[in-house]
Amino acid sequence: KEQVSTFFELEPKAYHQCFELVRELTIYLAKEYHVSDFNIGINNGRNAGQTIAHAHIHIIPRYKDDVVDPRGGIRNILPDTSGYLNKTIDVVAGVIRNNGKFLIACRSKGKHLGGFWEYPGGKVEEGELEIDSLRRELNEEFGIEVKVGKHLIDTFFRYERLDIRLKAYLVEHLSGEFILRNHDAIRWVTAKEFHKYKFAPADVAINDYIVKYGI
Repeated sequence: KEQVSTFFELEPKAYHQCFELVRELTIYLAKEYHVSDFNIGINNGRNAGQTIAHAHIHIIPRYKDDVVDPRGGIRNILPDTSGYLNKTIDVVAGVIRNNGKFLIACRSKGKHLGGFWEYPGGKVEEGELEIDSLRRELNEEFGIEVKVGKHLIDTFFRYERLDIRLKAYLVEHLSGEFILRNHDAIRWVTAKEFHKYKFAPADVAINDYIVKYGI
């Protein structure tokens, strides 16, 4: 095995073997998936769109009428729905526990994911520590003071045009009555009751962690 940063750094033997492998794969794909046409692509260098420093070749099977007009090749295959260029934001969530129950909050209608339930928290601002962000967000959302405990889990979810990198922490409620500013409701629920609520997709992994490890 050999790792190189770009395709043209391969030794001549490996270089030619790669193209032979492309031929073999197209034969296999034609047999298994009844396709005879292909786009073959190489991103070579940062200015050509290469983001990972390794040699690689894209083999894209094409079918009759998979687009209205195939002229232009790769650039016109599909609109970008991959999320590859999505903006990623870092978010923190607080798991507040009391007598075996966990606090969940229902996002206000009219907001993104309105009506979904979540563990409260919010965006980590530039230059902020995660635990400071979580304390600030819970104070802004509910008017409460908290102590941020151990880190529980990292989760990642790709929404349309937005990627969420979410970190969950165990949180202790110290003081303050819960005032709903960004939510329509809150509930104290046991882990056995999670299935009764429609959680935001990024928060589902937090439920799985709680059920598995029984915090």
